[in-house]
Amino acid sequence: MKKADFGLILAVVVFCAALLIGRRFFQTDGALVMVQVDGEIYGTYSLDTDQTVYINDTNVLIISGGKAYMSEADCPEGLCILQGSISAGGTMIVCLPNRVVVQVVDDDSGGSAEEGYDAVIG
Repeated sequence: MKKADFGLILAVVVFCAALLIGRRFFQTDGALVMVQVDGEIYGTYSLDTDQTVYINDTNVLIISGGKAYMSEADCPEGLCILQGSISAGGTMIVCLPNRVVVQVVDDDSGGSAEEGYDAVIG
């Protein structure tokens, strides 16, 4: 291994560590969980209140300890269950076969599904 290779590896490791540290400091926890089914808002629930949400007899969402996770789903592979718990603003759990999207939103967003556009293409 040459000096240049070692320097490149070191630079990549330092860059990745800086990204992880920056993400940890600037990531905010959300206040609400918004559940959408077929693109329509099914409900908005507080992360501060422990509860179980039954979604159209297909999915079960558990909100506990400030985090939300999908505990049951009748989809074939159950990938939404494997996605784990969410609590940071903007993170989501998606169950494609059942068309369920669970997203953590900030309290000031008002639970709006539309967050605006980043750019206009035309």
